[in-house]
Amino acid sequence: MQDDTKQIEEVMAKRTAKNSVFLDLFQNKSYLLKLYKTLHPEDTTATEDSLTDVTITNVLTDNLYNDLGFIVNNKLMILVEAQSTWTVNILVRILLYLAQSYHEYFQRTSQDYYKSKKVKMPKPELYVIFTGNKGRKPDKISLSKEFLRARI
Repeated sequence: MQDDTKQIEEVMAKRTAKNSVFLDLFQNKSYLLKLYKTLHPEDTTATEDSLTDVTITNVLTDNLYNDLGFIVNNKLMILVEAQSTWTVNILVRILLYLAQSYHEYFQRTSQDYYKSKKVKMPKPELYVIFTGNKGRKPDKISLSKEFLRARI
């Protein structure tokens, strides 16, 4: 029985280690800027100061949290998830992360989406970095195709 517990702990530790390495790496703004410039090489003006961390964190509760979120010059919101096991449900989680990130953005920028004045919001870009075995993982995924097709 003790061997089974040890194996489970080792598997959990490895997953946590991958996650914490990812998180620690991109807490460093120089690496975050490199990630952004890899995604957007056309933007030659971005600096570390133009990046704002908007990663959802929940230290004391088991609520919603994501791997990485940042805003570039208040114009672009990028959310990144690192996955070692594939699940199409990542689409639902990313949708929830996006909604929460916008909610926090509106609070931070003192915008009221209940008023008639149109709110300003950064354009979203959503990425999944898959580190597991390639297997049957698709290159692109679509929330509407996977979950919102009309069923007759």
